[in-house]
Amino acid sequence: MPEKQTTIVTISRQMASGGAYIGHLLAQQLGYKYVEREVLHEAARELGVDISELSRHEERRTGFIESLMKSFVYGTPEASYVPPARRPIYDQELFETESKIIAAIAEKYNAVIVGRGGYFMLRGQANVVNVLIHAPMDFRVKRLRKFQEISAEQAREEIEESDRQREKFLKTMTGTDRYDARNYHLCIDSAAAGFETVQKMIISLVERIQQERGAAR
Repeated sequence: MPEKQTTIVTISRQMASGGAYIGHLLAQQLGYKYVEREVLHEAARELGVDISELSRHEERRTGFIESLMKSFVYGTPEASYVPPARRPIYDQELFETESKIIAAIAEKYNAVIVGRGGYFMLRGQANVVNVLIHAPMDFRVKRLRKFQEISAEQAREEIEESDRQREKFLKTMTGTDRYDARNYHLCIDSAAAGFETVQKMIISLVERIQQERGAAR
């Protein structure tokens, strides 16, 4: 039997730009697997540590996301205590483990992969569409405040810290600038274009690479 050929969309995004939401919509419309947090869960299993430990090392490790992770892991204040990791985990080890997990997913499924440096992990592959979704600060502040009861100043600080951490993490792990347009097939302002337009543009790119692949057979 011929080897299965998958199609992958990687979405890099600024915090509160709507990238994860667009990724969900895209996966639903295309019938693709949506991949985000499950990579971290699988990495925790492979490394033999608690997911709460890994949440401190991954690219999304500040404020809003970290608080969501803590509530997921620990539940209510009455929830049982989760013991610490059995051994220390370092960023490079986590990144390499997640890279292997993402590569395995990409071989098996058509997927939309959000975050985790997917544009770098799957670089050079003809079946991959890499997208960067960004938005102005005011848009992101307003959007974040829909999910948290915080002031505009607090939201701005949260977002700025997330931007710094993501940029530093990816620069250290990949040696690339996450805002370098050459890493992507499409860089788009979700506030200016609107989520629906962003989704349509990505689907258009997916259809094009699939047509080119078919023509090459």
